[in-house]
Amino acid sequence: MEVTLSGRLGGPEVGMKYQPGIVQARARLKSAFAELSIDGLETIDVELWISGSLTEYCPEGISSSVRFYAKKKSVLLAVCVGKDEATSVDDDCAASAIGGWLTRGFESAKLPRSAGRIDFSGVAGAVNLCFA
Repeated sequence: MEVTLSGRLGGPEVGMKYQPGIVQARARLKSAFAELSIDGLETIDVELWISGSLTEYCPEGISSSVRFYAKKKSVLLAVCVGKDEATSVDDDCAASAIGGWLTRGFESAKLPRSAGRIDFSGVAGAVNLCFA
């Protein structure tokens, strides 16, 4: 299974703090998903939106949303991190915070009805193991 991870960073302070962790998380996700197979799904695109001083992507906490694209057999998972959550993390804990946010995003992900009978339940477990 193919997985991509991209980040949208809401300010220079979050860019400096979280960009290296996003790069590391991308490699960990790719290795975790290399052996994973889900019928009817070929790609999972993950977007991590981290609010900062310039742009607040979500009001507070962590939220996620999912879109399913039947023709591409892909899912887009957007995980949004509020500014207070992002700024409360110490610099030396940024990579582990990213892993935690991604895990929470996958755990709370609900596929839309258009996804039919695609079983997404094993994905959260793979992500959890990847960042444990």
